[in-house]
Amino acid sequence: MRCAEEARTCPPPPLRYYAAPADGPTTQAVRRMGALFQRELFDGFTPAQLAAADVPPLSPPFRERLARLAVNAEDGLPPAGLSLILGAWGQLHGLVVLEVFGHTAFLEDHGSEIFRSSVRMMVEDIHHRTPAGAPA
Repeated sequence: MRCAEEARTCPPPPLRYYAAPADGPTTQAVRRMGALFQRELFDGFTPAQLAAADVPPLSPPFRERLARLAVNAEDGLPPAGLSLILGAWGQLHGLVVLEVFGHTAFLEDHGSEIFRSSVRMMVEDIHHRTPAGAPA
């Protein structure tokens, strides 16, 4: 649901006065990217395993919000799984922004190595937080 439909105050969008159409190309691209990201991070985990993931306690309002957002996720991602994927997205986004704005230049030719290492640690952390049956 959009913030206006929920009668809540929304933060300003990244592009002032712009709201992507619900079924427009931008929203469709975000959904495709989210589904790909979810499959790559969680392939082999069941919804029950993701629901039992070891994440910091989620406040009831945040858990409720994540549950509403999960209807857009592939396979109805549980709140704990959605919390993991949002954290991973933030980490990945941060790594890309550091690179794009030249904040990893001091690494010289080793920027790709720190990126691969960071992503590997992020995925390993997610797999350690998700109980039994973690994918290989």
